[in-house]
Amino acid sequence: MSAEPTPAKLKAKICASLVSLQQDDSAFETLAVSAAAQPAPPSLKSRIYSALVARQAESGPLLGLSAVKAGGHGLCVWEELLVHIAPVSEQMKSFNLCRICHARVLAEHMDSPPLYWRCCPYVKFQGQ
Repeated sequence: MSAEPTPAKLKAKICASLVSLQQDDSAFETLAVSAAAQPAPPSLKSRIYSALVARQAESGPLLGLSAVKAGGHGLCVWEELLVHIAPVSEQMKSFNLCRICHARVLAEHMDSPPLYWRCCPYVKFQGQ
């Protein structure tokens, strides 16, 4: 009668099997080499950007627009308007205006939306 394998021996056998499978990545490497690299579509870039900024905003307030501009980064037309015209607090200036902007919605659903605003990240993803 054969003895049942102990949990430790069974674990070692499973780990050895998994390691041997991981070491044979030649099929994936061949596939990666044969596939032509294509840039991500602008709508995908837009959705990823929106998700990253939303996740960053969940962890705390975003950098205020005045600080962004002082750091040498451009602001979109709506952010510029908020900084120069509207007398609002820095807390309001750290609100992500892109969440309510129609440019974001268009860019996330179209690969060539009619967006031409200077310093809009969604326009940059279009390559315009």
